[in-house]
Amino acid sequence: MNNINRYQELIQKWLRGTISAAEKTELSRWYNSFSDDNKEIPDSYVQNEQQLRNRILDKINASIDVIEHRNTTRYLFTQVRLVAASVVLALVAGVSYFTVIKPRLDKETVGLYDIHPRGSSASLTLSDGKVISLDEQQSLIVDGEVKYLDGTTLFDPEAQRNGKISYAVLSTPKGGQYQLRLPDGTEVWLNALSSIRFPSGYDDNRREVELLSGEAYFSVSKQTDKKGRRVPFFVKSDQQSVEVLGTQFNINTYNPRYGVVTTVTEGSVAVTPTKTLERGVKVKALLTAGKQSIVGQTGSLSEKQVDTEEYMAWKEGLFHFSDATIYTVMAEFERWYDINVTYEISRSDDLFSGYIPKDVSLGEALSLLQIAGVNFELTSKNNLIVKQKKDKPINK
Repeated sequence: MNNINRYQELIQKWLRGTISAAEKTELSRWYNSFSDDNKEIPDSYVQNEQQLRNRILDKINASIDVIEHRNTTRYLFTQVRLVAASVVLALVAGVSYFTVIKPRLDKETVGLYDIHPRGSSASLTLSDGKVISLDEQQSLIVDGEVKYLDGTTLFDPEAQRNGKISYAVLSTPKGGQYQLRLPDGTEVWLNALSSIRFPSGYDDNRREVELLSGEAYFSVSKQTDKKGRRVPFFVKSDQQSVEVLGTQFNINTYNPRYGVVTTVTEGSVAVTPTKTLERGVKVKALLTAGKQSIVGQTGSLSEKQVDTEEYMAWKEGLFHFSDATIYTVMAEFERWYDINVTYEISRSDDLFSGYIPKDVSLGEALSLLQIAGVNFELTSKNNLIVKQKKDKPINK
């Protein structure tokens, strides 16, 4: 586990009251690295975060290190500084960074930048064309019928009594995420601007859903038929088919030109490009935990070992960038904050790495990039211009 995750874990244990004496000593050492005077972390922190926040803030304006390499600039938070930034953002919703930047903005601009994600929101389209706006406070559960966890039924109960399987499409808007539990107990987390088609029930031989667009994380339950044989679970998308028995994995279809990205965190899956099946050639990649495949539009298939944390961060409420271009970063912001981004810059090779909690406002998220020297202009509630940087930070 890297330092970032370790200190966030310790902070969360402390807040929950489950931290051990040894862990509190470890956290105290890190806490005191931001000051010359050693102090024990006050237990009152749970009620009052300001003291720790102020100490960490002293480091934030100097927290960007710049590395020049082959005409590419990488903006990195280094070790303790990265941990400090991520902990502050994770625990106090990014207000610290925004407090640093906001005084530079006039009141009108601050109002424009106060754009928040939708959170848990989605719509359900039933087989008869009826569209239902889903309750933000509820998750869906499918068990022969689609209903909220409180038992409210959304599918036609008469059709269910007659044994007819119905299909529905769950869709999330920009800035929205949603969680779904399928008839077999499989859980699905749907990211922003995504949609999935699923049935009200399964037979004993096959389980299947279709990821129509966007990104989803699956925790697939193991299921056997009457003879004790495992029943496979399939996830179809435009460019591939994924077969699993019981595992956890993520599928990202946001950028079809780049390819459909499948990342496995537990168990194993078999990925088959659709194009190869159409040509009568069966090409398949067996992915185990920590492996990732990319299926291109032509049916090309590649696989590699990855740090799965980067690809699962969205489900845990984080943006996680690792050597990401400004275009990659802003594409994420477009989907999450429901904005349109245009560029008034020459092509940028700058790369960004770090974490940003997804529950912060657009202004708070942009302020992190402003520290790195990126300029923005929000012309309306939905239109953001990325401006040419006046001065690049220099690594002294």
